[in-house]
Amino acid sequence: MNSKHESASQWLGKWMTEAKRFYIFASAFTLLSAGCFVVFSWYLAEFAATWLISGQILPHTLLYALGFLTGRYVLAHFSSLINYRAGNLIVSKIKKKLYPRLLNDSQSDSISSTLLVTRVSDDLKPYFSFFIPYATASVLVGILLLFVSFWFEIWVGITLLITFVIIPLQMIMIGVGAESLHKKHINLFLKYSAVFYNRLHSIAEIVNLDNLKPQYRFLSDKSQALNQATTNVMRVAVLSSAVLELFVSIAIAAIAIYLGMSLLGIIPGSNYGKGYDFHIALFLLMLAPYFFFYLRKFVSAYHDRNKALASAKLLMPILNEDGDVPLSIDNEILQSIELTDLSFAYPDSVVKVLHNIHLKLPAKGLLLVKGISGSGKSTLLKILSGNLLVQDGVVSVNGHNNPWSEQWLKANSSYMNQFPFIFDGTMRFNVFLDMEDETESQYPQFLDKVLAKKEDGWQTELSHHGKQLSGGEKQLVTLARMLLYPKPVAIMDEPTANLDSETVEIILEQIEHEAQNKLIIVASHEEKFDAIATQILNLNWGEQMRYE
Repeated sequence: MNSKHESASQWLGKWMTEAKRFYIFASAFTLLSAGCFVVFSWYLAEFAATWLISGQILPHTLLYALGFLTGRYVLAHFSSLINYRAGNLIVSKIKKKLYPRLLNDSQSDSISSTLLVTRVSDDLKPYFSFFIPYATASVLVGILLLFVSFWFEIWVGITLLITFVIIPLQMIMIGVGAESLHKKHINLFLKYSAVFYNRLHSIAEIVNLDNLKPQYRFLSDKSQALNQATTNVMRVAVLSSAVLELFVSIAIAAIAIYLGMSLLGIIPGSNYGKGYDFHIALFLLMLAPYFFFYLRKFVSAYHDRNKALASAKLLMPILNEDGDVPLSIDNEILQSIELTDLSFAYPDSVVKVLHNIHLKLPAKGLLLVKGISGSGKSTLLKILSGNLLVQDGVVSVNGHNNPWSEQWLKANSSYMNQFPFIFDGTMRFNVFLDMEDETESQYPQFLDKVLAKKEDGWQTELSHHGKQLSGGEKQLVTLARMLLYPKPVAIMDEPTANLDSETVEIILEQIEHEAQNKLIIVASHEEKFDAIATQILNLNWGEQMRYE
C-alpha cells in the first residue's frame, strides 16, 4: 500500500508486528489467567452454596479456590510485564528510526524535535502497552466467558453478548470526535511549549525592554487555549467511562434479577421445575463482573488510542518520507553549487527574507555566511540543505534544475543546529547511532575530553535533551556524528556560539581540516572563521553585501 494513502491505524498496526511474539505470549498468559478465575469462581461458589444450604464447610474447596485465585494474579502479572515490554520495544524502534530523520531535518530546531520525541513516547507507549493488550484481552476473555455462560445458562450469555457488542460501538462513535480533539491538543502542546521555552530563555531581554506585561498577556492567552484543549480531551474521557458504567450496571443488574427470580420460580430458568442449582447461580454471578474487567480497562485506555492516532498522523509524513532517490542522483559527485537571482519569502508572507543572491561554490572549501540576526543566514542554510524549495531564482547542483538539486542536497548534506539534538540513550548510541563494530580508533579523539569527565564513559545515560552535557559537549558530540557519517556537504548554524575558547579551537580545527576534502557552509558571528574561510558571504536584511 502506498504510504501516502496509509491510514494512521494501519501504520500503527504495522509497528505491532515488531513485538508480535510478546503479544502472543501475553495473550496466552491472559487466557490462562482468565481460566484460573473461572475455576476459582466455580470452587468458591461451591463452597458458599454448600455452606449456605447445608451448613457444611469444605476447607479443601476453599483452598482450591485460593490456589486458582493466586494463579490468576500471578499469570496476569506476567502478562502485564510482557505487554509493557512490548510497548517499550516498539516505541524504542520508532524513536530509533525517528532520530536520524530529526537529526538531518534543518526545518526543526532541537527544542521542537525534543518536544516531538517526548510527546511521541507519552502517546504511543500507552497505546502499545495498554490499549492493544486490553483490547485483545477483552476479546479473548470475553469469548471464553461467553462460552461458559452459554454452556450453563443461555439467557445470561445473551445478556453479556448484547453488552459486549454495544459498548465497543459506543466507543467508536465517541472516538470519531475524540481523535480530532487529541490532534488539536498535540499541535497546541508542541507549538506553545516551544513558545513558553523560548520566552523563558529570553526573560532577561524581555525585562530589559520593559516588555513584561505584553508578554505576560500573550503567554496567558496561549495557556488558556492549551488548558481549554486539555479540558475538551478530559470531557471525552469522562464521557466514555460514564457510557461504560451505565451498560455494565444494567447488564449485571439484569443477570442478578434474572437468576434471583429464576431461583424463586417467578421466571422459568433452564432448571425450572427441577430445582434451580444455587451453586451455578452464584458461579454465574461471580463471572458477570469479571466479564467486564478487561472491557473496563479497554474503555479507560480508549483515549490512548485517540492520542496514538493523532501522534501517528504527525509522525507518518516524517517516517514515511521516501528515502529512495532517483537513479539520476545516485553516485552523482559534487562539482559545484550555484545560486542565481535567488530570492525567498516564506508562505503567506510578502516580505522577502533573501533578495537576489548570487553564489557559486566549489566541491570543497569553507563558505562563511555572516550577518546580524534576522539577515537571512538560517534561511539560506535551509535552502542549501534542500529543506526549503526555491520558487524565485535558481539553485543548481552540477548544472541541474531546482527540483533535482533540491533532492540531491537533501540526500547529500548534513546539518548541525546551533542547539544540537541529543537522543535519549547512552553516549555511545548518540555518537555511533547504528554503526556496528565501533572501535576506539573510529571516533574523533576530541571526544576524549568529554569522556574523561563522565564516570560511566561511553555508557553514560543521556536524557531530557542531554541535560548531562554542557553546551560545548553537545556540540562536540554532534560534530563527531557528522564526521562518522560524512556527507559531501556539511552545513553548520552557529556551531561555536556561547562556547568556551578551548572548545571553539577544537571545532575550528576540525572544520578547517574537513574543508580540505568537502564543502563546509557555516553561518557564524565568530571572527576566527574569517581566517580559515575560503569564501565569505555577508548578508544584511537579506541583501548580499559582500562575497569574497
